Amino acid sequence: MIGNTVQGRTHKEYEPVGIRAGSFMFFPSIDLRGEYSDNIYATKGNKVDDFIFGIRPQISGQSLWKRHSLRMSAYGSFGLYADNPDENFEDAGVNTDAAIDIAENSRLNVKVSATRDHERRDSPDDARGTTPTIYHRITPELKFDQRINRVALRLMASAEYIDFDDVETNTGAVLNEDDRDRLTWELEGRVGYDVSRNVQLYVSALTDHRTYDDQFDDNGVERDSNGFGVFGGIIVDLAGTLSAEAYVGYRRQSFADASLVNVSGVAGGLNLIWAPTKLTTVTVTGERTVEETTLTGSTASLNTAFDLSVDHELRRNLVITLSAGYLNRHYEGIARDDDNWRGSIGMQYLISRHFRLRGGYTYNSRRSNLIGTGYDTNSAYVNLHVDY
Repeated sequence: MIGNTVQGRTHKEYEPVGIRAGSFMFFPSIDLRGEYSDNIYATKGNKVDDFIFGIRPQISGQSLWKRHSLRMSAYGSFGLYADNPDENFEDAGVNTDAAIDIAENSRLNVKVSATRDHERRDSPDDARGTTPTIYHRITPELKFDQRINRVALRLMASAEYIDFDDVETNTGAVLNEDDRDRLTWELEGRVGYDVSRNVQLYVSALTDHRTYDDQFDDNGVERDSNGFGVFGGIIVDLAGTLSAEAYVGYRRQSFADASLVNVSGVAGGLNLIWAPTKLTTVTVTGERTVEETTLTGSTASLNTAFDLSVDHELRRNLVITLSAGYLNRHYEGIARDDDNWRGSIGMQYLISRHFRLRGGYTYNSRRSNLIGTGYDTNSAYVNLHVDY
């Protein structure tokens, strides 16, 4: 993999000092953010603008062991709206990532994260309550890697549990969100072969199961499903210049309720990092996936996404980022297609070891064949990041 990207590059004179405690290093930090948005509810008409003040304290830790490793972090994220306090949010999360070196060519990774978050107003599944929908999520993951000469074996097991809180309408009625609570687990196996020092070919297969806490949602629909996928891929790694992974295959999701149409078709992904010069990094990603939705009458959304970003180091302590993205959501079972576009420009200025300044502008747009669901938003922000 490219280890010297613009964003990943470190400059010792600007690196935080941290706090050593035994065999661990801890890095406390805090973000102070000011943002303006001209459409905080992501609506077609009757736009409402506001200023948002955000604060995000965080502490992360890293082991200093010679063998094995452990990373962990905890954060809070708080947003205060100047004129619309019902949109205020208080999010938080903890993350752990452990790597166990079983043998020279065997490694086990264990990741666990738990978060309290809020649903964005531009989400098609947003219940449009008087306050944002709060949800809690737990995501454990196990990954085992084994190398036998040129053969690379990988086995992954992951799960995700999401619990949504109810919200109220303008009339005081309670919108039940419990029928969205669900558990998803997935198993994936992969076999790769090193064709050369820089190229690996692989095949993979996965299966998943999605189970809702309520057997039937508020519309009487059973949304449990089972899925599988088979893929072939290639990984190319030209040290310092190009790192790329591309895969393509077949994906199918079958639903328990006979009224829901099964989803199947071509799926795949792309992740490319290119360094045309030491001062510029180009990143391209693409993915076609089957995602859950609770829109009435829809089975799932078939998502096709592409993102492009360019990072350029104007000076050692000044980086400019340009990015653009496209997402198409095709909803199976209903006549709805959404085209989402995004463009942004950002800047990061490293002031010292302890301070860095960020700022930027973002444009978001959704065009849909369902009348009244499109929107345009413009937002600008300034962020002061403080490290120890």
